Amino acid sequence: MSKTDHIVVIGGTGFIGSRLVQLHLDSGNSVTVVSRTANSSGPAIRGLEYVRGEAADEQCMRSVINGASVVYDLAMGGGKGWASYQRDFVDSVRGIAQACTDFGVKRLIYASSSVALYLGDRRTITESDGSDPKPEARSYYSRAKILAEQLLMDWHAKNGLPVTIMRPCFVVGRGGFLSHGGLGIWPSDTWCIRLGKGLDPLPFVLVQDVVQALFSAAWAPGIDGMAFNLAGDVRPSAVEFISWCTERSLREIHFRPTSLTWFYSVSLAKWSIKRVGGAEGWFPSYREFKSAAMYSDIDCSAAKRLLDWRPNADVEYFIHEAINSHLAPVHPHDLRLNTSPYGAMVR
Repeated sequence: MSKTDHIVVIGGTGFIGSRLVQLHLDSGNSVTVVSRTANSSGPAIRGLEYVRGEAADEQCMRSVINGASVVYDLAMGGGKGWASYQRDFVDSVRGIAQACTDFGVKRLIYASSSVALYLGDRRTITESDGSDPKPEARSYYSRAKILAEQLLMDWHAKNGLPVTIMRPCFVVGRGGFLSHGGLGIWPSDTWCIRLGKGLDPLPFVLVQDVVQALFSAAWAPGIDGMAFNLAGDVRPSAVEFISWCTERSLREIHFRPTSLTWFYSVSLAKWSIKRVGGAEGWFPSYREFKSAAMYSDIDCSAAKRLLDWRPNADVEYFIHEAINSHLAPVHPHDLRLNTSPYGAMVR
């Protein structure tokens, strides 16, 4: 990729996208950011353009993609019903793929998610395994990501679209959330309910590592039609991560492991009650909950080999970025630092 390449980042104002945009600008590339919340009222930045629009707006997508070298699709969306997910994730991808084909884009990079995989079995998942073959048995969001991946792979096979799919796993770091949804359900910021016992390693990955992989994918040779899993080399279990949070924050964070069968039964009962009341929504799927329990190990060797990806492997640095960065400094005289059950000794 040359210094004169023009990059389009759809969804470029978010947690991952904003960092990716900055990395491309620092590398000398011009960037167009497309977002529902794009705001160009700030100071002008050389090489950066903001466009307010949605991924599902085909006319807008064709306008911004025309003339681009590389297009990133990091768009989010969804709503209460499947129709909104179909529009925001599947139909929008079809329109973007068509525009990229028509205008000869060098590469479309689609940011999927590890939710597109089925992770409910105790086995190792590699990039060659593909997405969950049963999308109809997953939640709206998971199903949408799976179908979007399938659509893009079919488009590549039939139309030669140069597309690469990236699947970030549990993305953490500065600007994100300490109470990450991948750990479980958080009724409050000091309570976490986890499906299963919480002892299996989880595929955390620092946001800067995800951005580096996305950046490298723009020019890496021979990766069209491929999908890459992005999980870091530091993979604490839910129990370990919560214990680190408790230790570093000096707050008691409660962790409650929950039986998968019990949780599914409760979810099904709640759905039935809402259904009687006339509410609509996703029918609880045991396959979705089992996948969310994260029994599988995710292999990222292809990303490391073909993208020359080197995610962080230092535990202390991981804790600093994933946990400490969210915490206010503790005053050196904070009584919680005193381990004596009788408080500080007065002399």
